[in-house]
Amino acid sequence: MLKNETYFIDSCDDVELNIKRESKLEFKLTYDDSKEIEAIVCVINGIGSDIKSIYYISDYCARNYNVAVLSVNYHGIGNRPQTGAQWYLDDIDKLIFDASLKAIDIEIPYDISKLNTFEEFHPAMEYLNKEIQKKKDAWRFDKKYYLDLSASLRPTKNEYQNFGIMQATDILNALLYIRKNSPFKAMGGGIKHILIGSSHGGYLANLCAKIAPWLVDVVIDNSSHVSLTNLWRVIGFGKEVDYTEYYSVATFNFFQNIRLCCCEKTLWTTNKQSPYYFSPARKLIRETLNKDHLNIQAKYPNPKYIAYHSKFDEYVPLEEKEEYVNILKEHGLDVEFIKAIDEKQIDGKFIKDLTHGMGIPMKLLIKKHLPQILQEPLKDKTCKKEISYKCDDLIYTFKEENEQIILSVERV
Repeated sequence: MLKNETYFIDSCDDVELNIKRESKLEFKLTYDDSKEIEAIVCVINGIGSDIKSIYYISDYCARNYNVAVLSVNYHGIGNRPQTGAQWYLDDIDKLIFDASLKAIDIEIPYDISKLNTFEEFHPAMEYLNKEIQKKKDAWRFDKKYYLDLSASLRPTKNEYQNFGIMQATDILNALLYIRKNSPFKAMGGGIKHILIGSSHGGYLANLCAKIAPWLVDVVIDNSSHVSLTNLWRVIGFGKEVDYTEYYSVATFNFFQNIRLCCCEKTLWTTNKQSPYYFSPARKLIRETLNKDHLNIQAKYPNPKYIAYHSKFDEYVPLEEKEEYVNILKEHGLDVEFIKAIDEKQIDGKFIKDLTHGMGIPMKLLIKKHLPQILQEPLKDKTCKKEISYKCDDLIYTFKEENEQIILSVERV
């Protein structure tokens, strides 16, 4: 019989910022209790989705293969409206709102300092939207004019965007918990751990392999980013640089004359005087493309890598992924790299286009690779379950202890 079980456990705190976590880690396990399980397949959601998004994938895998499927609502996953995030204005948003009104010489009958929630700021912006339309109708503004305003998204469970480290640790902790408390019958001789994800989900799969290479047997990655060079804006502090360009999302859904440029709540900042400064060290540990770190990681038993990437990916340059893959290959790691570089590769079913993600359905990605993975022998991954990375002025050490991944950060 097919089983769907949901768990809530204590996971990691924010060690970097010395913040005690308030929320429980939620994850779901799907399996057929009549089967001997050969592998745990962790399907990792990207930005804008959560475990509810992959029920059909979990069901399909558990019914058709001898696997248990793990899906994790990692820290900060509820960071978009469709996953429960709430709109609000922080202090920077309010300053921008006030300065924008002065710049276009419009007054509104609202006290901006008291506008916090969506229900509070929506009437004020709706009033402003109508005033802008009046000026456009009177030809005082160009007909194509619109105003950029800044807003924020507060993730569910009063969480925030830590980005990467807590998220990957949550995935590994869920995996360790199930391994210790498995409700299913496991195949004799060991069980494989397979991580699969697209975009940010693929990034987290690779980051899990960086944090605990001994825990991951296979990474299947579709179009992940490997550096933060062009993607640091999704951490949430893009508004500190330029809210009109470095936003997480932007929308005209609410007002035709106002574009809301939104960043999600984060404690990280570009302010070097703040204890929450996102320093070079914080960036380095979150990048999977780091030759020095890969040299360290390669000394451990590593997973098999299966990666897809398009030459025309609008977010992540193919050259970055090629460099990452080449370093893995130089160290003798098992890597299968599929590049989409020509329209002839578009079959309309598996590869639908050459943009980010290539429209590859998760179900078909699993169907293509999982049968072969299950036939391959399980590698011996015996090693010291601790790994350290030097990042500028900090040393990050990840250790498996008491069925959890424990992080410590020391200053050099």
